[in-house]
Amino acid sequence: MTKKVLVDGMECEYCASQVMKALLGIDGINSVDVIFSEKNVIVELLYEVSNDKLEIAVEEAECKVVEIKDL
Repeated sequence: MTKKVLVDGMECEYCASQVMKALLGIDGINSVDVIFSEKNVIVELLYEVSNDKLEIAVEEAECKVVEIKDL
C-alpha cells in the first residue's frame, strides 16, 4: 500500500528531513520518499497505518498535512 501526503510548512531540506525521520519512526512504514519541490511525501506501507498516525508524525516535525491520498 502506498500513500501520498501533501505537506504544508516543508520549506527547506531540514524540514523535509525532519518529516522523513518522523514518518520512518512509525511501525509499518517501509519507506518514505520526499519530493521537496512538490511538498509531497510518498509513504510505502508494510501494512495499514491510519492517516491520523501519519498526520501526528508530520505535526511533530512542525509541519501540517494538507491531504492524504491512497495511491
